[in-house]
Amino acid sequence: FYANKDDIRFALALDSCREIVRHGLRAIIVDASPSEDIRSSMLQQGISEKGDHCVRVVSQTYTGKKGAALREGIQLATEDATIDIIAFQEPEKVCMVSQWPEIGRKLLTKQAAICAPKRNDAAFRESYPIEQYHSEQFANLYLNGLAEKVGFPKIDWTIGPIAFLYEGDLWDMQLVPMIYAQRWLGAKVIVHDFNFMLSRDMKEEEEGVAKWSEKRLFQLNFLFETVGKALKEKSNPLQIRK
Repeated sequence: FYANKDDIRFALALDSCREIVRHGLRAIIVDASPSEDIRSSMLQQGISEKGDHCVRVVSQTYTGKKGAALREGIQLATEDATIDIIAFQEPEKVCMVSQWPEIGRKLLTKQAAICAPKRNDAAFRESYPIEQYHSEQFANLYLNGLAEKVGFPKIDWTIGPIAFLYEGDLWDMQLVPMIYAQRWLGAKVIVHDFNFMLSRDMKEEEEGVAKWSEKRLFQLNFLFETVGKALKEKSNPLQIRK
């Protein structure tokens, strides 16, 4: 969602579209912005010199926010019978795009079902708003403490992006289905370490601003309550739901 073209995240989304073309990838952007012109701009930046449309931009139809957009994007991706690996990222995380080819190769060569990108700590601390760095590290420490007790690998729970081999209806959002897949269905989870650098403009916009700290607190509560609960489950919740 971009309120207008002055949004820092919109400029970064355009950069991501260009990176998708440069790396020969295909992407779907599910967008809830009020202006069709915004979607058209992203679409144009996703066209290669040969005229290939590497980026498909659709107006969000699923009700909800980020989680709904993610589910809609995954559903659209699964309609392509040639797709084996699906990856998710926020459009503003430009430097993530270049990592997907290597992550895809790792999934296949290591015969894993899920790959969780992990930020190098030095780059993480340098490029993120200090409040976000500390809140996300706190969440990672808490969740990895729970994960260790149930045999789940230590990952970067708060980075956002993730990649997986498509295996059906279980994949409807990021974290809880990943936990269920590993704990109860035997899915192999691997980690991809790299130097992720957030946009300097985003850091300058958010650091020291109260509303963003309030957002971090909301995210922490969600992670503790929802993701933490999935790691604490004593019995298979997928069987209970049947």
